[in-house]
Amino acid sequence: MRLLDRLASIAVLVLAPLPAQLPTAAAITEPGRTLTRPLDVVFGSPVEQYGRTILVVVDPSAALAEQGFATAFADTLLKHGKNLTTTRIGLGVVGQKGCVVTPPTLEHATVVTALRAALQRPAAEFLNVYADVRAAAATFSGATERVLLLVTMDNGDVEDDVEQTVSVLQKQKVRVVVLTSETTLADSYWAARPYQEKPRGTTLTGGDSAVIDVPWGWLFQIAAANEMTPAGFAMWGLSRLAAATNGKVFLHSTAPQTAHDCSYLSRCLFCTGDHLPPDDAWNEQLLGQLGPLATSRQEAMKELGADPWFRAMVETWRAAADAGLVRDNPAVRLTITAEADRARPGRDLDLNDTANFERAAKRAEEAAAKCKVLAEQLVAKLDKIPAGSGLARAEAGARYTRVLLQLTRVNLLSFAGFCRDVAPALFDKGEPEPLPPEVRNLDRDDRPVGIGWSNLCLCHGVKPFFGVELAGGKELVPELVELDRVYSAFQARYAKSQFGYALRRNGIAQFWPTFPGITGKLPRNRPKTDSEPNGPVTPKRPPREGGSSGGATGPTTGGR
Repeated sequence: MRLLDRLASIAVLVLAPLPAQLPTAAAITEPGRTLTRPLDVVFGSPVEQYGRTILVVVDPSAALAEQGFATAFADTLLKHGKNLTTTRIGLGVVGQKGCVVTPPTLEHATVVTALRAALQRPAAEFLNVYADVRAAAATFSGATERVLLLVTMDNGDVEDDVEQTVSVLQKQKVRVVVLTSETTLADSYWAARPYQEKPRGTTLTGGDSAVIDVPWGWLFQIAAANEMTPAGFAMWGLSRLAAATNGKVFLHSTAPQTAHDCSYLSRCLFCTGDHLPPDDAWNEQLLGQLGPLATSRQEAMKELGADPWFRAMVETWRAAADAGLVRDNPAVRLTITAEADRARPGRDLDLNDTANFERAAKRAEEAAAKCKVLAEQLVAKLDKIPAGSGLARAEAGARYTRVLLQLTRVNLLSFAGFCRDVAPALFDKGEPEPLPPEVRNLDRDDRPVGIGWSNLCLCHGVKPFFGVELAGGKELVPELVELDRVYSAFQARYAKSQFGYALRRNGIAQFWPTFPGITGKLPRNRPKTDSEPNGPVTPKRPPREGGSSGGATGPTTGGR
């Protein structure tokens, strides 16, 4: 009996259901970047399917019009026409009242005509696609299969209530297929610009993850590297709609990148952008492993709150913000789980807006010491986490944070070296004049008001900088060696992924004194006129520097 009891217990364990695995963006994102494939998947079928209704909801952006979506749509209907004779097709236009401009019909030519007309008037405003998807979903009736093809290149980052949209779609039994552009990694662009006007009742997000899960705004980095890094996936809200309805996401871009760009708003000392890094083509399997969760924010927070890598990273991120090493605190509060929180600004070290070089050097050295302490504490936490635990993406974010702490330490020590060794000599009036034809670095009597800086990108790694004369001198060499060690270890694992790409977009800083600007007469304000528009106006989407919030010419993943 004891043996039988043991066998029965084993059988119960074997047959017990495993915990449900949460969906990720990788599971629903299809390969390919063309317009034709998603249209063929949605409208193509080897046999005619009776009782099917397909509602195409189009966000009429200029990028979509320029890429000839209306022509591709018409060609697809012609190509698969023999199997669409009983399929009702309708059209919704984002921004139009009620969304649906052509109810589902068997007269497909009227849909093509309406689509061409809509794309002749492309919109450049922030538009709430989620509200229009809810309105469009309510129009389905009497269909055995209901498919909503959402085509939006720009506005997946304008959120009102994603979960309400999911609820409406599931209640109506609508499957969502999304055609959109690739977003950027853990996108912090709108978090850094809270002043941006947006439609009432909405928030601007836009990243591939339910929460910004990579520290951003590091000290002495001109641009946040994650904002310049293609994510390999769509914006979280769009992925969420597809994942919750057993749908798919298709990404579109005009063409794969053909020219390499070392970085954005920084200089490369070692090439003119004419090289192709060996890790520029990404590993699709690695990209998928590092994909974000495509669950609700509540579910994602619960999962992340239990993840040891994520908790270690958030704790370090918050301490780094308190030390002035990153711009903002994480928008996450750790309790037993994780909860959304307001992203509070971090400490301002006020290093650049002063000409007191000795004081600035001292503050920089104190902050550099804090970098070292935080890095050691983070490594100690990570070393205790068993291999294979938690989410692979959370582990990558934690290890990325460790490398950025060392890079920030290098930049702080170089800044201190500039303040102590370089800057004072630039203004030493007792310094002898250089022999002709050499001239003094600064030939002016103005007093400096601060310290400017720019980045030398890490696209070629750290080793080439061993031969570069950086402020800080010989004392900086051991820190560069350590940076090379952690950089190389990280890239050995993540180089062919979005996280490895993001690391290369960071840079080593160089410094110079700044002087008062020359001010001119301010232009006179334009007087008000009677032609001013009345009532609220939907704000237009401004051009985005360096990255993309959408558009067919957005970031392109190497390897897709």
